[in-house]
Amino acid sequence: MSYGGRGGGRRGRGGRPKQPRPIGEMCSPTCPFFRCSQNALMYTKKYSHGRMITVVMCRLVGDRCIGYRCQYAYCEKRYLLPDGRCAWALKKKEGESDEKFIEDIKEEEKEYKKIKRVAKDLDDFI
Repeated sequence: MSYGGRGGGRRGRGGRPKQPRPIGEMCSPTCPFFRCSQNALMYTKKYSHGRMITVVMCRLVGDRCIGYRCQYAYCEKRYLLPDGRCAWALKKKEGESDEKFIEDIKEEEKEYKKIKRVAKDLDDFI
């Protein structure tokens, strides 16, 4: 029996797909794919300067999670590189530079066509 959106059930099943959340290029323990092989991660909420932030705690040491520097840290999607960078963020950054490169090539092609047209007109004139 379904109550159709009245609440009480698990939420977030049909939402948008999860995406990694690196901080810059570095992996972050708040990422949905960050895992601890010892199952020692504990997500808590903390209010700081009137804003709620997510704090990731480690049950093994009883302090904040040190992220990629921990020997038990890994990425579910295998994006975590040995130096702590996120491969997803690097790939996304490269994709943006590739798009910019392609746009530059298209602009150069337009300029070349203009020059070719002008040269053809000059050739007809001479």
